[in-house]
Order: sequence, then C-alpha cells, then structure tokens
Amino acid sequence: MNKLLFIYILFIASSLSSYADDLNNLQQSTATPPNARFEIVQSQLLVKNTFRLDRFTGRISQLVKTSADEMTWENMIVEKLPQIEKPIRARFQLFNSGLLARCTYLIDTDTGKTWILVETTDKDNNSDYLWEPFK
Repeated sequence: MNKLLFIYILFIASSLSSYADDLNNLQQSTATPPNARFEIVQSQLLVKNTFRLDRFTGRISQLVKTSADEMTWENMIVEKLPQIEKPIRARFQLFNSGLLARCTYLIDTDTGKTWILVETTDKDNNSDYLWEPFK
C-alpha cells in the first residue's frame, strides 16, 4: 500500500512539474539586440505588469487598456530618473522576479542606481504604479 502511495505521489509531482514548465513556455520573446533602444518586458505572474523600457533613457511605459477597450502604452513616473541629454547607448535594464510581482526593479547599469515598482492608491482607492528609488 505504501509503495502504491509513493508511486502515486511521484506521478502527481511529475505532472505538476510538467504543467509548470508548460506555463513558463507560454511567454515568448526574441533576444533583444545589444544596440536596441526599446524592449518589452512582461511579468510571468501578472499580465498587467507588461512594460516598454527605453533602454537609453530609463523611461518606462505600461501596457494599459483604454476606455474604448484598446491597448496602449501609458508613461509611468520614475522618481529621480537622471536626465540624459544625448542618449547614445543602452544603459537601463528591467528585472522581473518569477516569484513576486513586487520584486520588479529598474537599474541604471552605469551607476547601479536602482528603482523598485510600487503600487499606490489615491483618495478614491484607485491603484496605480510608479517607480521609486530603491533604499
């Protein structure tokens, strides 16, 4: 009896692992060329955490649905983002954790300065996202 239970548990664990692999393979993208200015980054956890990053300036837009039920990019606030007068190369990178949506970071690869994605709410209890400097 114990042997059958052990085999059954192994079968279930194997099936769940295969299912998780299938979910991870749903997200498809091409490799970003080193000189590419823009990149789309999507969280594996939340579709609403789909971002367009300007790798030269650090500006970020979020994919949102309009009142006309269309998709568009909405610019996000990045607090204390340095103003780069003549951007000539990629220097910003986005990191999305596969475990927690709150572990989403923007990094300036030249200086190491880092921002974290935070959710805010207004007086009407509407939520929004912005990027704050990492402490």
